[in-house]
Amino acid sequence: MNRNVLLALLGALLLHIGYFLVQLLIGIVQTFFYQPQFAPTDVVLQSEVAFGFVSRGTPLFLLASYFLAALVLFMMLKTKESLKRKV
Repeated sequence: MNRNVLLALLGALLLHIGYFLVQLLIGIVQTFFYQPQFAPTDVVLQSEVAFGFVSRGTPLFLLASYFLAALVLFMMLKTKESLKRKV
């Protein structure tokens, strides 16, 4: 059981790291391909930057999503283990 808990926590951590890396990669790609849109009447240049990402929500939401993902992964590992025993 301890092994399942550790695997679930590690899996949830990897999922969250992957999520933030994908968000960062999307920001980098948007920055690389950014082209300002000018209208003939515009005098001021745009200063919009697409690099980076915004993490929405409170830190408690991030913590809760981490533990919820770990719980779901733990339940999946436990179900897999119980199905193996029945066979």
